[in-house]
Amino acid sequence: MVFIFIAVLLLAFILNLFSIISTKQELDHCADQMVKQIQLSGGVNGETEQLFNFLCSQIEGAENISYSIDASYKSPTPSGMSRAIQLGTPFYITITGRAKLGGFWNFNLVNITVVSRGAGVSEHYWK
Repeated sequence: MVFIFIAVLLLAFILNLFSIISTKQELDHCADQMVKQIQLSGGVNGETEQLFNFLCSQIEGAENISYSIDASYKSPTPSGMSRAIQLGTPFYITITGRAKLGGFWNFNLVNITVVSRGAGVSEHYWK
């Protein structure tokens, strides 16, 4: 009886671990899509924020998802852009979220920070 109980608990944690791996893959996909958006638009604008919000709404295993971009921004900022990245300038994006490991009943025993990173180069020339 004890062996069966331990086996069931172990199975629960393994299944929960696979959901965290799936969440990591979804965050990696989000980072890839954000890199493509920023490359083509040449920076961060309203469409970038809309894409991020849409992609985050599709991810179920993580909460408190946020992103940050490390880049050299063009000054002055062109109209319609909140942060513009000049042609050929590399940028790095980091997306973080919180996932919980808890077993069958979601005891939330362990909080895990899931991090995805992406890199790209701006493809837009700003005059």
